[in-house]
Amino acid sequence: MRTLWAGALLWGLPLSAGAVNFDQGAKGTNSAGFLELAPGARAAALGEAYAAVADEASALYWNPAALTRIPKRSAALMHAEYVEDSYFDYAAIAANLGKWGVIGSGMQFFSAGKLAHTDDAGGALGTLYPFGLAVSLGYAYKLDGFEIMEDFNGVSVGFSAKLVRAEIAETDTTGAFDIGLLTPEYFERLRCAFTVANLGRGLQFEDEFAPLPTAFRLGSVVKLRPGWIASADIVFPRNNRVYPTVGTEYLWPAGKDMTLAARAGFNANTVGDIQGFSGASFGAGVTYMGMSVDYGFLPLGGLGQAHRVSLSFGF
Repeated sequence: MRTLWAGALLWGLPLSAGAVNFDQGAKGTNSAGFLELAPGARAAALGEAYAAVADEASALYWNPAALTRIPKRSAALMHAEYVEDSYFDYAAIAANLGKWGVIGSGMQFFSAGKLAHTDDAGGALGTLYPFGLAVSLGYAYKLDGFEIMEDFNGVSVGFSAKLVRAEIAETDTTGAFDIGLLTPEYFERLRCAFTVANLGRGLQFEDEFAPLPTAFRLGSVVKLRPGWIASADIVFPRNNRVYPTVGTEYLWPAGKDMTLAARAGFNANTVGDIQGFSGASFGAGVTYMGMSVDYGFLPLGGLGQAHRVSLSFGF
């Protein structure tokens, strides 16, 4: 099982072949699958319907344009345990430079733990420590005050460039970039987003080459009432079927400077890929004086569960 997950998250192998694909010939042929591991316990609990919701440093991953929602500076940290000894870590920091826009930097790291390295006959060759690493730099700017483009005033644009490195038995490195758009809030209720992630050359191990997991995403979030939002994204991945994600979050005050959150979501990407109860996600969080601690729970059917804990704060 550990070997399967190392391959699935570093090389991008499918866990099943039961889904109908946007590009049938491309399913399972992507590399650096760990880039699809989404950072942030809040985002995970919302079913990853987060492109129009992100408002802290992890926006660098979800939608670089959403970095403009950061008022001053923000940092985000996450640790997630996966199957057996595998784990995923994320860290990001961003700073609003006022009229000069917003800059951000982030790191994603996935470890598949320790694996036995054998030859085709099963003979021992040693031990492997497969991992994936991506380091990103991003920039976002909110369009405003342009007379010739006044229809676009309030729209945020952003991009990020990343260095991607993966190692199984061999190592390869490549570059990629993301782009994003974020609308202003319409009718004081609705905000929309568009992103393209992981555009770039793929990775090659031995004689096998595969492209990165490029994906287009359309997102939206609506305020149902004060403290209550609902979000929905639709994702168009290069390597898999088109799928929707939805989430909802309710906030309520719990004393001076403290807010509690309850969240739930559904991600259709996991339905049918793993046995048992899958697709749903749940979570909670607490924010105190600008610091948020969030938890996300993701059932993985017969594979168990995934737990995510993240910390974000403004300063």
